[in-house]
Amino acid sequence: MKKSIYLIGSILLCLSGLSALDFGGVGNVSAGMGGAGVALKTSPYGLYYNPALLSVDNEIKFGYSAGVLYRQKNIDKIAKINLKKLASSPRDIEILKDSLSENQLSILAQGGVVLQLSPSVLRESFGALALGYFGSGYANISFSTDPKRLEMIVQNGTNYHKLVPQADGTYKQEMSNESDYKAHSIVYALEKGDAHKAIVQTFLLSEIPIGYARTFYLKNSNLNVGFAAKFMNGVSRTQDTFFSNDFNLYGEFQKFANTQDLESRNTFGIDLGLMYEIDLPTFRYLSFGVVAKNVNSPTFKFRTNHIVIEPQYRFGVAYNQSFFTLAFDADIVPNNSLNFNNKKLQSQMIGGGAKFDLSVVDLRIGAMKDLRQDDGLIVTAGVNVLGIFDIAVQSGSKLDVGVSSIPRYLNVVIGGNFSF
Repeated sequence: MKKSIYLIGSILLCLSGLSALDFGGVGNVSAGMGGAGVALKTSPYGLYYNPALLSVDNEIKFGYSAGVLYRQKNIDKIAKINLKKLASSPRDIEILKDSLSENQLSILAQGGVVLQLSPSVLRESFGALALGYFGSGYANISFSTDPKRLEMIVQNGTNYHKLVPQADGTYKQEMSNESDYKAHSIVYALEKGDAHKAIVQTFLLSEIPIGYARTFYLKNSNLNVGFAAKFMNGVSRTQDTFFSNDFNLYGEFQKFANTQDLESRNTFGIDLGLMYEIDLPTFRYLSFGVVAKNVNSPTFKFRTNHIVIEPQYRFGVAYNQSFFTLAFDADIVPNNSLNFNNKKLQSQMIGGGAKFDLSVVDLRIGAMKDLRQDDGLIVTAGVNVLGIFDIAVQSGSKLDVGVSSIPRYLNVVIGGNFSF
């Protein structure tokens, strides 16, 4: 009875206050340049990356994009384990124990449409304006575990042994007992199917932001200040299943398509941004940006859980020429990911790249790295033809080796943008 109360309490605590999300990314320009966008003047997606970018030039910009991001950690390892024969494989027990502490499989569909209005007559007299729509669909599966029932204790007839991994890959057997086996063994926990849970989360986020920015002309430099106010709608559903020897991971994936029990809530968010441009002959194209997104911690209070979008802070620097651009961004602090692990997964991106404007065709290359996740180096590239068609790809160097080998991090974005 006490174990049941503990499990229910731990799961409710986990569900009661989820903190998410990653910084994310909208638009093709930044996607092809290592995710950099906070100081990037040539992108039409300043409304998303840094509202101060709205007033950096005298142009009207329009952009649209849609992309899908696949990302996973340790779910592939769990899927490969024969749970029915777990007790006979010490190596599988160790892999499962380690994988249950940090894991997720997430699919993010993200896109948006933006219109930036900064013609000279408006920009100089009043400031720049922008209106947009950003949509994000998060589908995530992760495991919430009872940390007291993860020990490597196995039964052999009437004897019980605790397996201790050794440096040479073998396992030392220490004597245990039936009481510890039933109270703490991961093998027994899966046989009973009452300790750990797989949780499927679907979260749909819609944002309608209105942005404003103004340029202040200083001696040998310009300071752009901007903000965006966002109406935000969140739609969520959470489903869970006990993790047992009969667990079907692929069956859990089918829950992503379930539209029952969806809850909808509304809130609002505030983004703030600064952009500093140096106006000296040698450094005329150099700019620095910083953004604080969701500074008011927008919160969606659903019946089964609360999703809090914590503030996200990012710094950027760029060299913005007409035909050549360099940019670099870095998350100042880590961001929590949407998952239910006992140990919260986080993301902290750094990255940058170059853009070559060849008139008819724009080419972009770059690289990025998540300092909190083991995705390897994420290589990025993009191409734009006449502004009408644009595609960008981001691919991590770490692969999941199974029936087919795919990167742990893979993002494909298509769209287009115009400016005049």
